[in-house]
Amino acid sequence: MYLYVETMKTFLQILFLLSLNLSLFAQDCYTEATQENIKSDYCQLWQERTFQGTIGEDNQRIEIRFVEIAKDSESHFKYHVKGKSRVKNHVCNFQGTMLIDQIMLLDEERRDCNEPDLSEGIIYGTYVLNESPDENHAGQFTGDFKSMFDQSPYGFKLNTAWFGQDGFNSFMGTWESYINTDSGYCAWSLQIPPSKKENLFKHYDEEFYLFNSKYLNKGWKTYVLANLNTFLKVPKNFETNETRSESDFMEFSEDEISKAVEAENIVWWN
Repeated sequence: MYLYVETMKTFLQILFLLSLNLSLFAQDCYTEATQENIKSDYCQLWQERTFQGTIGEDNQRIEIRFVEIAKDSESHFKYHVKGKSRVKNHVCNFQGTMLIDQIMLLDEERRDCNEPDLSEGIIYGTYVLNESPDENHAGQFTGDFKSMFDQSPYGFKLNTAWFGQDGFNSFMGTWESYINTDSGYCAWSLQIPPSKKENLFKHYDEEFYLFNSKYLNKGWKTYVLANLNTFLKVPKNFETNETRSESDFMEFSEDEISKAVEAENIVWWN
């Protein structure tokens, strides 16, 4: 057991180092993109994707759907964005811009840069997304994003090896209300958003993340149950770092899981 725990500690430490930006190893594997790469259109990385997020101090779930993205006709760095956000059953339209600050490309000539999780490229940028002021509880999202991408016969695609919690494929920033002083942390990612206090999800092993059950009633229950035992588990005690057995995880009925899957399949952004 001691060896297992120490191995897990080492694994988590490696993931933490990756989250600081890029690991020292990864930094050596990437070089600045050329102007030709910057001129490429990266819209399809984000368009028609739904991201999972957390907003505020209590880890309320927010969903972000990018409905339409268009590259600016004059600036290779600027993208115009339209989409929708959802908290509970409240849906808001938003529009705004994404600005690319930097693109790094994998140096394929380096033999030691062939790790399977390394993407062919990384985009760093900033975003400003404005929810419609005519809607209730509307505000502005601002922050930084980092997207890992590969190339395919059909163009660019997100590298989904990184779910998001470690800062990869994530949008991290704040949301600020238009009508009062309400503002707070807001971040979203492909599946595992990075939470402010790192108390929403955490790595369990190479296949699973643990979810903190105290936040199930913050909009997360259907999402968690729909992905239960696929890449998520719900422990009875989230805080402990001890090795867990099957009895240490919460159980849910087949009916609960079936209803959760049905709820998560609803197309709410139309």
